Amino acid sequence: MDAQRHSQAHNDNDSKTKYPHCKTTLAIEKHASEVYTNSVFYEFQDEVHKGCFSCDIEDLIKENEQEITIVKEDDRRRTYEVVFNCTTNDTRCSCKMFERKGIPCRHMSSVCKRKRLELIPEKYVLNRWTKMATKKPILGFEGNIMEQCARMVDRKKILNDLWSEIHSCVSLAEDNEEYLSDLVKSIHTLRLELEAKKSGNVPPPSKTQDIEFLIGAIAPTETLIKPPKISKNKESGPSGEKAATSGTESDKWLKGDKEKAIEQQQKKKRVCRGCGELGYHDIRNCPEKLSS
Repeated sequence: MDAQRHSQAHNDNDSKTKYPHCKTTLAIEKHASEVYTNSVFYEFQDEVHKGCFSCDIEDLIKENEQEITIVKEDDRRRTYEVVFNCTTNDTRCSCKMFERKGIPCRHMSSVCKRKRLELIPEKYVLNRWTKMATKKPILGFEGNIMEQCARMVDRKKILNDLWSEIHSCVSLAEDNEEYLSDLVKSIHTLRLELEAKKSGNVPPPSKTQDIEFLIGAIAPTETLIKPPKISKNKESGPSGEKAATSGTESDKWLKGDKEKAIEQQQKKKRVCRGCGELGYHDIRNCPEKLSS
């Protein structure tokens, strides 16, 4: 996401500060450089250039208010039919490039050149390809501005302008270390002024407020979810009141064979009255007595 935001901010800054070079003297190409983003303009510029130098008009048919122009490209045998409305300037081409990509094709450009149009008809300048695409409000399905968006339109425009100015300043100063240092000092001074203004009216946030801000939720007044009860794990003895009242070690933990063997080795050996040998047993559990 950070890479996408950086790429978008870089492209927005280029579209605002860098003006692409026009290959022709057509006013329609200059108009495209003013409204389109740089990447979209270069695609449209290629279509305009090919429309001027690679397309020929083979036939022209007039029907009422419409003109049907037959356009042929130099390197293709196929011809394309462009329908132009002289009253509304509506243009349709049989190649359907505008319907597919949202950019007027070379055949439409050649007709616009012949009609000496200085501006691209507003109908064929899609909002998503313009420099102002992110500054316009979001519309709902019925064409109305969404309620949540309506409250944020002005704030969104100001934020977009702010980010645009910041990226423009960084772009201008990135090649000069002195300019970068001055820019950092200016931003640091401005940040201190904003902090002073904010701290004068609003008390500093508490630790609880900081945690709520990071989590994105407000702490409830009543605790409904509590820690779970202690479960009886493997090899564990009785828990709860029984373990608390007994207080013995054996009640809290069931000893394993290894632990029993270690405790047995720590005991002092004694003489068994049954077999007469030193060991960890007595006459009650003497091995010889048990075997017999």
